[in-house]
Amino acid sequence: MSLPIEDNVSLPHISFLFFMPDIIQLLPDSVANQIAAGEVIQRPASAVKELMENAIDAGASRIQLIIKDAGRTLIQVVDNGKGMSDTDARLSFERHATSKIRKADDLFDLHTMGFRGEALASIAAVAQVELKTKRPDDEMGTEIRIEGSKFISQEPCAAPNGTSFSMKNLFYNIPARRNFLKSDAVEFRHIVEEFERIAFSNPHISFTLHHNGAETRSGGRENRYRHDHRICRQAGIFEENTW
Repeated sequence: MSLPIEDNVSLPHISFLFFMPDIIQLLPDSVANQIAAGEVIQRPASAVKELMENAIDAGASRIQLIIKDAGRTLIQVVDNGKGMSDTDARLSFERHATSKIRKADDLFDLHTMGFRGEALASIAAVAQVELKTKRPDDEMGTEIRIEGSKFISQEPCAAPNGTSFSMKNLFYNIPARRNFLKSDAVEFRHIVEEFERIAFSNPHISFTLHHNGAETRSGGRENRYRHDHRICRQAGIFEENTW
């Protein structure tokens, strides 16, 4: 036997199903880049690693690292590598833009430091970035400024061969993340560890590290003789003052 249904009885659960709004949305690029930056750039030393490895991949024989306030105020890497065209300079800040791979098979034949093309986009999402770059065959270089993933300007500029990449005020737009950084002494120690690891692994390249206007470390080719001499002496191959 069927039950009678009154005309005034509403079915709220049915109307809820028909009128529930969509909740999944695509994130804006600026937000997506900040999320990616949290994975790639965990502290100033992370940015140092990415920028120095880029300089090595560019074929530089001389790399200068300039730091202010343990990387909070400034991280700058200057190299004499092959530089970039104006188009490549702009594309380098796009996510997953890379010169390292063209097809999936290239993933099994990599001979460079990185290949995903996320580092510069991540850095530009959480810092105020200035890039100056010039190829040896170009008369003029290119200068690009980006702040918090927002493109500010791109224009020709006078520049030496190679690339200068400076990032100022790391995490300036994420105060909670900036406050999570450790003391300057701790953050600078991580930077020095990263610098020395890379310099020791590439003795054919000249490295210098400046902190707050003073040169604090050098490595690679400039210290190669002293390094080799010390190792040979410790191994007993020759004694001091035998030359």
